[in-house]
Amino acid sequence: MTEYEDKLSPVRLRLELVSDYLSNEEKVMLKRYGESSTGESIIRDIIVPSDITLHALHYAIQKLFGWQNSHLRQFYLPDDVYHQLTKNTVKGWSDLVGVLFQPPSEGEHDLFWDDDYESGSFAVWLRKRYTGPYAFKGYFEQYDAARQDIEEMLDRFKELEIRESFSDYMERMETEEDAKPKILRTASLIDMTLDEMNASIALETGTESLLEKLRVNDVLAYEGESTNEPGFPLSSELYYEYDFGDSWKIRITKKEFYDDLLLDYSVTAEELKAFSDMVIAKHKPVCLAADGTSVMDDVGGLSGFASFLKAIHEGEDKEEAAHYRRWAKGMGWNQKKDVPKKLL
Repeated sequence: MTEYEDKLSPVRLRLELVSDYLSNEEKVMLKRYGESSTGESIIRDIIVPSDITLHALHYAIQKLFGWQNSHLRQFYLPDDVYHQLTKNTVKGWSDLVGVLFQPPSEGEHDLFWDDDYESGSFAVWLRKRYTGPYAFKGYFEQYDAARQDIEEMLDRFKELEIRESFSDYMERMETEEDAKPKILRTASLIDMTLDEMNASIALETGTESLLEKLRVNDVLAYEGESTNEPGFPLSSELYYEYDFGDSWKIRITKKEFYDDLLLDYSVTAEELKAFSDMVIAKHKPVCLAADGTSVMDDVGGLSGFASFLKAIHEGEDKEEAAHYRRWAKGMGWNQKKDVPKKLL
């Protein structure tokens, strides 16, 4: 793709809403009624400005998949990348707080600075947040504030009991009826492994959440691009989790080419050029292709959404099916498949 003035360029992302726990019947429902070509995922292919932040991408994701921004979320790296970066130690993680990772208080208090929707068009409100220029103002994501926050946490736990992991405790419970959690040793928090810390104290959203001020283009490498060197980009894939109860999970990848979309007629070469120009001119993402309908909040994740589709289309209780449809409409759900370019 062509580079544009002021160094902005269009970047293609693929967003795959996936689940590790779909039954065969649920896959059939997603394919039959959810318009998923495979029955295993719901996909959006988009082009974004090269300077878009994770924070802005969050709002675009909300619009693309039909959510209402009513639950917590996080962006995180694959386990192997995360462990390589942190060396699975508290020191390794804490050194990167304010550089890559959110400080402890960010997740604990949900301090997202611009989640201020009150009334009016929700779609318009979202659009303003995924349209550039992108200037992040979250207090705890500023380097000095993040460093102060993590240092206060480390100072608070100069000596801490290290407990055995919950899985080890449960395994002992199978043979020791009166087993109690073991205290293995005491240590300063900074000298622990991440596993030891997580077994000893509870951080509400863990340690994996990335700073949302980071630019997607810096975090993500193209598929197949090496990420072994230190520094950016970090990984060839990135994950977004929304609603820690329903646990919606999106796998995000960055693609260098568009051949697949051109070959399956999702988009023409002329449209692709026009959309790429639009991304730069309007400083906002554009959706190129959509595989699968929108979902909704509070339905129980992708598995629950498949069960919902079965209930409204194949359920024997017509009154119950009508009730589900009314509830879904109240959640902003519309089964009608939108033209991709109108999704954002």
